[in-house]
Amino acid sequence: MWSLLPRQRQLSIIVIATLLMAWAIDAVYTLLDGHTPGVGKVASLVVTLLGSILVAIFNATWREVWRRFPALQRRAFPDLNGTWEGTLVSTWVDPETGQTKPPIPTTITIRQGLLSMAVSLKTGESTSHSTRALLEKFSETSRFRIWYSYNNDPQAQYQHRSSPHEGVAFLELDADSDMNRLTGRYYTARRTTGDIDVVRINESS
Repeated sequence: MWSLLPRQRQLSIIVIATLLMAWAIDAVYTLLDGHTPGVGKVASLVVTLLGSILVAIFNATWREVWRRFPALQRRAFPDLNGTWEGTLVSTWVDPETGQTKPPIPTTITIRQGLLSMAVSLKTGESTSHSTRALLEKFSETSRFRIWYSYNNDPQAQYQHRSSPHEGVAFLELDADSDMNRLTGRYYTARRTTGDIDVVRINESS
């Protein structure tokens, strides 16, 4: 949930981690040369190793912690992993009929980790995959929002009327209302938009 941290804090963490890593690497080279590194370099090596281990452990276990302490879903960030199903309503107008399309059955899969998040969306005609995703928290409410950009790849049989394209979308969760419902909107490079409404049917990912 790296994206929830303020930019200044992210920068501070990156700078500190880079310095510790540099000192740790230097300490390793010093040891390999048969010399004894200074106390500061040894300390940086220990901190780097322990930090890496702790991050790996937390990344592997945080979902279980969240299940045991549900309050973390609202106070820190929600576990959005799983399969979500619902509908997509497009504003696209068929030039031949002048009509919009009926709601499109949609399946969204979210894979969320400590430092990364991926979103894929599948309909009967196409599949899209996120190229970048981040989680945003509204501090004054219990709402969370995923912003992501994506590439959409329609099946070959539909590409005569629906070409591959890029877009951006957001999905929003209201923790006070329903932890298993996401609503949002998407915007495409083809200048069309649409609304998304899905509910979680499976928490595994």
